[in-house]
Amino acid sequence: MTKRALVIGGSGFVGGHLVPALLHDQFHVSVLNRGHKVTGGAEQLTADRTDGDQLFQIAQQVPGFDVVFDTSSYNFQSTKTAWDAFSGVTQRWIHLSSAAVYKETPGRCPAEGDPIGGAAIWADYGFEKAAADAFLTDQAERLPVTIFRPPYLYGPGNDNDRESFIWARCLQGRPVIIPKNGETRIQFLHAEDLADIMVHASTSEARGAQVFNVASEERMSLREWVNLVATAAGFADPGILAGDQADDYMPRQYFPFRDYPCCVDVQFLMKSFEWRPRLGLFDGFRQTFETQDIQHLASKPLDSETEQTILARIQSCDLTHL
Repeated sequence: MTKRALVIGGSGFVGGHLVPALLHDQFHVSVLNRGHKVTGGAEQLTADRTDGDQLFQIAQQVPGFDVVFDTSSYNFQSTKTAWDAFSGVTQRWIHLSSAAVYKETPGRCPAEGDPIGGAAIWADYGFEKAAADAFLTDQAERLPVTIFRPPYLYGPGNDNDRESFIWARCLQGRPVIIPKNGETRIQFLHAEDLADIMVHASTSEARGAQVFNVASEERMSLREWVNLVATAAGFADPGILAGDQADDYMPRQYFPFRDYPCCVDVQFLMKSFEWRPRLGLFDGFRQTFETQDIQHLASKPLDSETEQTILARIQSCDLTHL
């Protein structure tokens, strides 16, 4: 019998990879969003996910689901609103969380058993995502819940200006300023690999609350990431270290990431599912670059004032030390 899946936020970055993966596995897929973007091959359900009345109305009209995937909740309230509406018409719940839920774990990457609540660097985002996780875990006696916590995601359709930030500067002959010494460690997962493990989990044995960190095992420094993203697209390394010349700026004012580690321990997932990412990072970034609008990246306006100020300081410092 055909399995039925509801994807909340199915036209977003992750949903754009999850829906095709479900269709490939012969699921009947319903996508719930505001209706601005229709997803091919899927049934369209139009609602504002923050409006409980709209969600309840849809829940009363559907025949039920084998699994609900929530890919677009950023806080406790929107998670609870979706749960209240759809938990009674599904057999299991799969929730996309984030590595940002973990509190500080100095010197190591957090594992699933580490405290959540969000590190201070992530502000309300980490706190709210953690509150959503805690709520769902508490509900798991009623309905099996699986929670995935990735670090940084990448891949075609990424609406965050990360890889594209590097490529735009490469195409326009601009350097990329890297915070401090560039040694902060970060970790990634391709959205296709995330979709694959989410689909796989939906067909595995369902029991209670299951929480999994999910990422490529490889961790890298900020400077290594800049070099990898550039070289995967055929460019020379554009990175320049800021040292202490940008201390009066927040890293996000001139770089795509905070100067803070973002990584997770993935051993539990890999033992539980014998899973490995299908795409290596070099190939994944190259594949992503091949989907970009090169003309747009080469001509898009870049906010250069902050970068120019920092570059001038770096150059002045270099001249001083000649």
